[in-house]
Amino acid sequence: MVRLVIDDFKHMAGANCQTSSLRKLLAYYGIELSEPMIIGLCSGLGFFYFYMKRMPFPMVLGLAVKKTEVFERVLSILGGSVKVTETASENAAHNNLIALLEKGQPAITFVDFAYLPFFFAEGTPIPNEQSGHFGAHTFVTYGIDEEKNEAYISDRYANPHIMSYEQLKAARGSKYAPFPAKNKLVELSLPKKVKNLKEIIHTAIKANVNYMYNPPIRNMGLTGFEKWRKMLPTWATDFNDDNLLFGLISVFIYMETGGTGGAMFRILYRDFLKEAGNLLNNNGLLKASDMFDEIVYKIRELETIILPDDLPNLGKLRELFLKSNEITEKGASDYQKQLKKLDDEFEKVTNGAKKEIDSWRDRIPHIDKGIHEWAELETNAWETIKKSI
Repeated sequence: MVRLVIDDFKHMAGANCQTSSLRKLLAYYGIELSEPMIIGLCSGLGFFYFYMKRMPFPMVLGLAVKKTEVFERVLSILGGSVKVTETASENAAHNNLIALLEKGQPAITFVDFAYLPFFFAEGTPIPNEQSGHFGAHTFVTYGIDEEKNEAYISDRYANPHIMSYEQLKAARGSKYAPFPAKNKLVELSLPKKVKNLKEIIHTAIKANVNYMYNPPIRNMGLTGFEKWRKMLPTWATDFNDDNLLFGLISVFIYMETGGTGGAMFRILYRDFLKEAGNLLNNNGLLKASDMFDEIVYKIRELETIILPDDLPNLGKLRELFLKSNEITEKGASDYQKQLKKLDDEFEKVTNGAKKEIDSWRDRIPHIDKGIHEWAELETNAWETIKKSI
């Protein structure tokens, strides 16, 4: 039986699963970067309107990275590199984790959150099929004890967790679409000397500017907003009430509570611009940071149109998701009991929201206006960023 625990690993809470995982691992090796700085260095801010016919509803996403690119881009720009292992074999996955922990490196671990008991209310069946599967979630595994059947986990929430090692294996081995975990592990190779931040920030910002103005496809970057506006009327006609309700909830989560740091990663990028502006003594970046304050306000205004208060059950759903996220992030000793109390309310309000969906369709012109206003503010902010570098 194997017991490998990295006792001097330090847990820290964070906004996003991947950026917070990387922040903690870099800090373990003495490289102190804020989470906003990591978003900035990976040229990570983006926009993506994504839909395929086999999906129940379109996704509206806020990052310009996929799979393991957060880790690869940041390590590359710092002067290091990343090794990603992936396997369909449970034995190979176990051996890969052991090998990394034996080197003394906490493991950035890809998992399907439907298998994580600490994600959900007390008594929730695991895997939680109702939540859906998402295998691109990451946390840091800093130890396992096979005799006790325990795995020691540092996710983005206030406190670390202990889960059974068997549950960790199941979460790692998930093959569910759209982002199967496939036992991925991320190993960092640190540079002997980290490049000076002042020298690499410009490079990272230029890459992000290029993505926003010249995305690989038109439903990404600044042109992605127009794609969203073009497709928005189809939400009223192409989706039944159940899928439309599911979609509105999903879009709100992708924008606000699903590990974005709030306002679709714009708060994190605002803070990066401020940090970079102060570090480089660049007034243009500081001005752009202030402009992102307006963008954050506009996004949150749009969220109240997507789940509006004048349709009380839809508005209540928005409130409940914000409350649920706050409870989970704070992680009080009884947080899963608190989530359990919310579950009954969620069920009641969701049933009521289904009756409001038909009336919601009248809100589409207001949503279109909100997207247009957001896109204008964002374009102006990126113009300011481009001129400042």
